[in-house]
Amino acid sequence: MTVDNEQPTSAEPVADAPAIPNVPLLQRLQADMESYSAADRAIATYILRHYATLAFETAVTLAEKVGVSEITIGRFTRKIGYRNFKAMKNELKDSSEVGFPWLVGEQLQHFVEAPDLSDEADGSMQREVKSLLAVYRLAETPQWAAAVELLAKSRTVQIAGFQTERGIAMLLANHLQFMRDGVRLVDLTAGNYADVFATDDDEDRCLVVIDIRRYSRQSYLIAEQAAQHGIPLIVLTDLFCDWAPRFTPHVLAVPTQTGMFWSSPVALVCAVNLMVNSVIRQIGTKIETRLEKLTRLHQTFTGYAGHQPPRPKMSS
Repeated sequence: MTVDNEQPTSAEPVADAPAIPNVPLLQRLQADMESYSAADRAIATYILRHYATLAFETAVTLAEKVGVSEITIGRFTRKIGYRNFKAMKNELKDSSEVGFPWLVGEQLQHFVEAPDLSDEADGSMQREVKSLLAVYRLAETPQWAAAVELLAKSRTVQIAGFQTERGIAMLLANHLQFMRDGVRLVDLTAGNYADVFATDDDEDRCLVVIDIRRYSRQSYLIAEQAAQHGIPLIVLTDLFCDWAPRFTPHVLAVPTQTGMFWSSPVALVCAVNLMVNSVIRQIGTKIETRLEKLTRLHQTFTGYAGHQPPRPKMSS
C-alpha cells in the first residue's frame, strides 16, 4: 500500500523557513517539508533520518521502505531539482557540509593511522569556512529574526545545553546576562526540570535548547514538554535534526560536519555570537546602563588586570 494519493497533514508542524539558495540538500528538505504532499513528505523524512545509509539505496529499495512507488521517487527527485535519484545521492555524498556524525570503521582507522593529516586539515578548513557563511546567511532569515526577538523581549530566557553542547549553552547564557536581566541556565542535575516546568511564572518567557547528533533523550523530552506547556522554544542544532520542527517553528540549524573525527562547534559558536549581537541591536542603547552597572560591580568585587579593587572604608 502506498501513500501517493494522500493529502498533506499538519500533524507535525515544521519550521516556517523560506528556501535559502546554496544550502545543503538536507536543510532544503527540512525547510520545504510543510509544502510537500504526504508522499513527498514521507520520502523527505526518510532521507533526513537515514542520510548516512542512503548511498546503499536505489530508487526501488527506497520506494519499498517509504511505501510509495518508484515513479513517485523519481517525480520527487525531479521536483527538487535533480535528474534522477542517483544524481541526488551523488550531491548528498559530495556535499562539503554533509557527513556521518562520527567516522566509523575504516574511516576512523584511516584518520588515526594517517601519518599526515594535512589534506584532511585543508578540507576541514574549507568546510569550516562554508559553515560560517551558512550561519551568516541564516542570520538574515525571518526565523532568525523571530528567535532573536524572543531572546531580547521575553521577560525570562532559560537555556539548556546537552552533552558536549553544555558549554555552548553556558556561553550563550553568560553573554546574554551581560546584556539583559532574566537569563538563566537550566538545572540539569536535579533530574526533574522543575525550574522550567514547575514554576508559577509561566508567562512571558522562552526556552533555548542546544544539542546536535546524536541527540540526548533529555533534549527531545524537554522540547516536547515545552511544546505541551506552550513555552516558546528555540532549538539551536545541526542540519540533521528532523524532530525539532515538531515542537517549534524556531529551529536554527547550522552545519557541524567538517570531515574530521569529531563534529565541529565552530558554526554553533558563530551562531551564539551573532545571536548576542542581534539581541544588542534589539535592546538598543539602553544596554549601556546595564553594562556600566556590571562593570562597577566587577571592579568592586573582582577587578581587572592592572586594577586594584577599592578597599572598604573602615569606620573610626
